[in-house]
Amino acid sequence: MKKILTFLAIVCIAIQTFAQSGCIQLYVSSPKQVESVPEASIDYLVNNICSAVTIDGLAAQSDYMTQFLLRPKINVVSKGVLANTQQQIALTLDVTLQVVDNLSGTVFTNNTITVKGVGTNETKAYNAAFRALNKSNQKVIAFCSSAKEKIMAYYEAESVNIIKKAKILAAQEKYDEAFYLLSMIPSQCSKFDDAISASLDIWQKYKDYLCAVNVAKARSAWMATQDMEGADKAATYLSNILPDASCYADAMKLYDEIRSGVGNLWKFEMKKYDKESELRKAKIDAIQSIGVAYGKGQQPNVLINKHNF
Repeated sequence: MKKILTFLAIVCIAIQTFAQSGCIQLYVSSPKQVESVPEASIDYLVNNICSAVTIDGLAAQSDYMTQFLLRPKINVVSKGVLANTQQQIALTLDVTLQVVDNLSGTVFTNNTITVKGVGTNETKAYNAAFRALNKSNQKVIAFCSSAKEKIMAYYEAESVNIIKKAKILAAQEKYDEAFYLLSMIPSQCSKFDDAISASLDIWQKYKDYLCAVNVAKARSAWMATQDMEGADKAATYLSNILPDASCYADAMKLYDEIRSGVGNLWKFEMKKYDKESELRKAKIDAIQSIGVAYGKGQQPNVLINKHNF
């Protein structure tokens, strides 16, 4: 069963300056070895864990912007039938919770919790057992605390290297991946401000690169069909250009040319910002969008290693 269900983040300090990317985001992945477990019970387990680990957290805004998975693993210790007036199934399960780095496959922390359940059928028995994995379970609370500490320790240890790698990627014009890496560093990390600064420095180069590319594409679209269709297609590229880009004047020249060609029926307007704060927010939103788009295109690649952080 490969379905991935997202859940609310363990902890997240919401910040104004970097959209929603300043969060530690952790997502529950459905167990892989679930052939003997009813699908409805797997969904119940995932949802129950989601509720259990959101005690100190906020809702995650994107299921692409995360490096960490929480993967439960179910082991059936015993299964039997109780001979009562109504036949009942009794289960004893070991549920191992693992926090896994989705990029390297490193297991950061794990804990096995034994639960028991009884029900008139398998689904009810499993659900009864999984119900114990809730926000009041001290082992779940300890597990979440350990996960948070180790993920933060990871970022404290690796943020400098992440920033360096992002700069190297930017030098290779792999801007989307660079922004993606930088957006992973949470606001709680001591190097978060450095990540913001690196993002904005890279943006200075990226915006000029992006501007040149989009002006060229917009001009090509307009020259191909100098009518409303061509104007609208050109607008999709011109809309990506911010006012402080080096080729903004060229973009405005093309905009005026298109406007004179199709008239006021063309409703598109070039981006203009009256305040520096508005422009800064537009930059950060654009960086976030680029990172999300890159993260969305990545395929999960989790190789479980028997190694703790």
